[in-house]
Amino acid sequence: MNNRIIGVIGAGQMGSGIAAVFALNGFKVQLVDAVSEAVSDAKKNIFNQLQTLLDKNSYTDVVSEIVSRISFQDRLSAIKDSELIIEAIPEDLDLKISLYRSLNSILNPATIVATNTSSFPIFELANGILNKEKFIGLHFMNPVLKMSLIEIVPSIYTSEQTVGQVQIILGRLKDKQRIISADEPGFVVNRLLIPVINQAFIVLGDKIATREDIDIAMEKGANFPMGPLKLADLIGLDTCLAIMESLDNAFPNKGYLPAPLLKDYVLQGKLGRKSKGGVYKYE
Repeated sequence: MNNRIIGVIGAGQMGSGIAAVFALNGFKVQLVDAVSEAVSDAKKNIFNQLQTLLDKNSYTDVVSEIVSRISFQDRLSAIKDSELIIEAIPEDLDLKISLYRSLNSILNPATIVATNTSSFPIFELANGILNKEKFIGLHFMNPVLKMSLIEIVPSIYTSEQTVGQVQIILGRLKDKQRIISADEPGFVVNRLLIPVINQAFIVLGDKIATREDIDIAMEKGANFPMGPLKLADLIGLDTCLAIMESLDNAFPNKGYLPAPLLKDYVLQGKLGRKSKGGVYKYE
């Protein structure tokens, strides 16, 4: 097995970012998505994101050379020789479990499978994997190329050897900081962050302030680099809602009830940047 190959499943915003980070750090990457159009869009998006990043930080690598390390595929079998496979498909429990069951027939027993989920328990997702000791949570932050944190989340099944191997692989990524989180709803970042975003929707829904003033209040009054409503649009309102629902299910009557306005936006298909509109509109 080539221990420098990383498989990424899902060519959306998160999957593309994860693929780009590994390619930037010298890994060969197999980026897979069943939708051929998503694969085509991912290549353009990755090139543009890297171009912006490298211009800003004066990297010497040519963008085209970095992108050439990524193989864009629409066949799941393309990732069978990967040392580490990272799943970054939409937050749908049944969809993820179905994917893992498909992976079981092609996986090398030594392959580590990770999920980038931000809302589901790792131990629950592990039920779709035969080698549960080789399954782990790796929660990359959005946007992946700019955010330096990765949450490592072992489940009750994950072996210490798997955690150690993941630490070694991620240790090759420059400018990335790693923390270990228990397999609890929201892990560390979202357990703290998403309730703040949810509260911003409550404040907006109660007409206490405009969306702009709410964001300015937290940027200038709490030193947030980005206001909570702008950040919600970047993360995806559907993802924010899924995390809040997960927290509320895990801790009922503990103040994690999703804001009605957040639910309304999601029902209307206003998901943020990825749908060209959420709290704000985007070209």
